[in-house]
Amino acid sequence: MEQRQSIRRRLIFPIIASVALFFGFDAWFHYRDTLAAINVAYDRTLLASARAIGDGVRYAHQQVTVALPYPALEVFEADVRSRMVYRVADFDGKFVSGYADLPAFQGTISTTTPYAALVTFYEDTFQNESVRVAALLQPVGVGDEYKMATVQVAETLELRRQVARQTIRQSVYRQVAMLILLGLTAWLIVGRGLEPLRRLREEIRSREPESLEPVSAKTSVEVVPVVEALNEVMLRLRGLLDNRQRFVRDASHQLRTPLAVLKVQVQNAREGLVEPYHALAEIEESVNRATRVANQMLSLAKVAELGGDRVDASSNYIATDLVAVCRDIVVECSPLLTAKHLDFSLDGAVEEMQPVRGADWLLRELLRNLLSNAIAHTPEEGAVGFVIEVTDVARILHVWDSGQGIGIDQRKRLFEPFATGNRTTGTGLGLVICRDICVKISAELSLTNRSDGNFESLPSNAVGCVATVIFPTRSLSDEI
Repeated sequence: MEQRQSIRRRLIFPIIASVALFFGFDAWFHYRDTLAAINVAYDRTLLASARAIGDGVRYAHQQVTVALPYPALEVFEADVRSRMVYRVADFDGKFVSGYADLPAFQGTISTTTPYAALVTFYEDTFQNESVRVAALLQPVGVGDEYKMATVQVAETLELRRQVARQTIRQSVYRQVAMLILLGLTAWLIVGRGLEPLRRLREEIRSREPESLEPVSAKTSVEVVPVVEALNEVMLRLRGLLDNRQRFVRDASHQLRTPLAVLKVQVQNAREGLVEPYHALAEIEESVNRATRVANQMLSLAKVAELGGDRVDASSNYIATDLVAVCRDIVVECSPLLTAKHLDFSLDGAVEEMQPVRGADWLLRELLRNLLSNAIAHTPEEGAVGFVIEVTDVARILHVWDSGQGIGIDQRKRLFEPFATGNRTTGTGLGLVICRDICVKISAELSLTNRSDGNFESLPSNAVGCVATVIFPTRSLSDEI
């Protein structure tokens, strides 16, 4: 199981790590700066000792001599943590006095020294120890001129580094204390910042199991997108549950009567109250009605699961050829046409493909229900048909029949579930399915009697009801 990650830890640990890294760099640079400042202070003492030794350099009897005053070295002997050595060289760099194994000065005197003397400071190694060296050029009188002798005074760096470490140690202690305090403060602040999430969790956990009411959006700005997404999911779940509950309710209501009738018919046949041929015919009719109800209710539930809004990016809304779908539906419904000896015609702009917005299965379900409805309301040896019109902004499909048209009472209940004009052949769900499909694909559906509208493109025998579907093309590419 994947280990859960804490938002608080994901926020605080990077912050503390970044601050600790910053403190580390700051401590390093602080140590270097402190050591440089200590060197400046101790270099003054080195220079004073070098000058004291330089004052004792003389030239006599063709050689350089040194009269070393003890006070020049006394100050260094007071601290056993450091060691001081010196070396004096003549005009040619030859050793005169001091420690011969102290490396001779080979560099040049800087002209930008902060001291009023020909001196330079550098670090070297003496007897495997790091030392700080002051190299002083000491003028020595030789007759009427002056020549430069070299005086070197070196001190081990242990004392300087120890002082620098003591100084930086106090700073590090303060930084560690600040880091701990910062961590605790950040932990509390981030915890308070995550309080809206905790309240959201408590609000959801305190709800009843069946509650799908929207969550309160009174929270911080950062949590609002989460609340909105959660409310959107709850809204979809509520719609899905409502559809399923309605499906179960309607199914139990609509299938109860056909099944009860079927049971009675079976009992009558078994008891011999009805002739076997007529009993089987009645049973077949009851089974067919129950099948139609079940199929149409399943189609209605499938359409309802698409949601209430059209989504262009969904594969359910690709472009489909209307002409091809019309021809396929006619072939599919040909047994119904043949059974009632109906004439069928497909007219209008059918010479080329006509793309409309809607998945193939949605359009087939729409046309199947419209054509089945037209066949059901057309008398035997009548006529039904499709007419396709094309305008600049839409493609229009007319489904007409030669029946009696829509009665005044029916017009008020056209799109009500289970409201049908023929209880023996209809279920009252076909137009509801057609309406819902049109909503999904942004089409418009209307039903009008031929006598109440101006339908010049329809044939003369289209005297009954006309179902018109308008497919807008303003946002549709003509490519399929």
